[in-house]
Amino acid sequence: MFAIGKKIGSGVEQVVYEHFLYVVRTESPVRVLERFRTLFIEGVTYSDHRIWTTIEALAFEKTAEQNFPLIINRCCYILVNHWQMQLSGHIPIASLVSMLANLHDVRMTYSRVVRRMRQLLQLYLQSDDYPKLKRLNAVLNGNTSGKDAIGEQPLGMLISRYPYLYEHSLVSEERTFENVETIKRVQRGLRKQQETNLSHYLTYQVRRSRIKAQFGREAADNLPSVLNPTLLSTKELGMAFGQFAGKAEGNATYQDLSRGFVSHLQMQPIIKTFKGDLYDYIVSGVDSSYGKRSFNDRLYKAIDSILPDRDNQRLDELSLLRTCTHVLNHLVVESSSNPQHFIFMDMISNLGAVFTTGLLLKIVLICQKVKPLLESRLSILFNHYESSQCKGVPWLVRSLENWNVAGAIHFGKIDASSLNFLQSIGE
Repeated sequence: MFAIGKKIGSGVEQVVYEHFLYVVRTESPVRVLERFRTLFIEGVTYSDHRIWTTIEALAFEKTAEQNFPLIINRCCYILVNHWQMQLSGHIPIASLVSMLANLHDVRMTYSRVVRRMRQLLQLYLQSDDYPKLKRLNAVLNGNTSGKDAIGEQPLGMLISRYPYLYEHSLVSEERTFENVETIKRVQRGLRKQQETNLSHYLTYQVRRSRIKAQFGREAADNLPSVLNPTLLSTKELGMAFGQFAGKAEGNATYQDLSRGFVSHLQMQPIIKTFKGDLYDYIVSGVDSSYGKRSFNDRLYKAIDSILPDRDNQRLDELSLLRTCTHVLNHLVVESSSNPQHFIFMDMISNLGAVFTTGLLLKIVLICQKVKPLLESRLSILFNHYESSQCKGVPWLVRSLENWNVAGAIHFGKIDASSLNFLQSIGE
């Protein structure tokens, strides 16, 4: 859930914000980009003297190195928020990002004010907010490469495929109103489009399976095809559909397993008993040969170490949340400052991305408040590897794609009631 962003500020910088709000509504994108370049990059002959003197004063404040990059970021999002609602608005957004990325093309200057502006602009480019603006540009302008060419692309170019990462990978630290509103709007649109594409593909595969069963493969092959909307192979996507909506463990679906576990929690067991039950719930479907090597023992110790001073107290909602949070940190990654993820990679290598995603889904289904936490852990990995070529991190791409499918089935609006027909996908 997105937090409410801050609205236009009440300090001196408000004059600048109101100015950009006005010009972006009344002038062409080309003219607005010229204004931005003149004011923040070239720093000469700006048409509005009041705005220029305000910017100059802000640039030489004692707190400028902390505050001025935030002012630049806010101005960027005032423009982006307006442009992205227009049919042709994505082009000027790309131009804005390109302008900031190519400061080396700007002529040298001896002006003290302009040198100061360049220094502050560099601080913005080195901040955490500028990469988020670049990711948003990648989302809005998409990746038009075919599947065969994606392996050569940096992972960051795939950000448009994963709306669940947006709050964690795109929202700026200041969480301004413009920034949050832009990303919420884009996220809603792309998530709806993804669910529609998956639903169309699912419908196609159901029809194909039925026709194949009744009339044979040749008749099924004559159906107008619908493209697989994921980066998974047809067989991998079929496995994902079957695992996340079909029988996950024995004759039980993930919903069956989670409902059974949650009903047990209504009796409010003591925390020590709950931790033992949670361990059993998580490892119940794990391949025994893999679990015995080290996975089960590490997981047991990780769970046992949670809230040790409260072992004899009754389980409450906060304890459930804290425990599930700790387990997800253990299984995926703890934090951006400590991005070690050996266990996650080891699970994917040995159990596969589909089963690993299902194991994480089991945890989220018993405590849905940790869903944003899991998605923030995935965003840490995405941000960590975003400059790597996709072909170098196939395990991560498969994991991100699988969570897309799992999320659409369990938390979206896809009707997966016909998935029993899809067990033969990919054969």
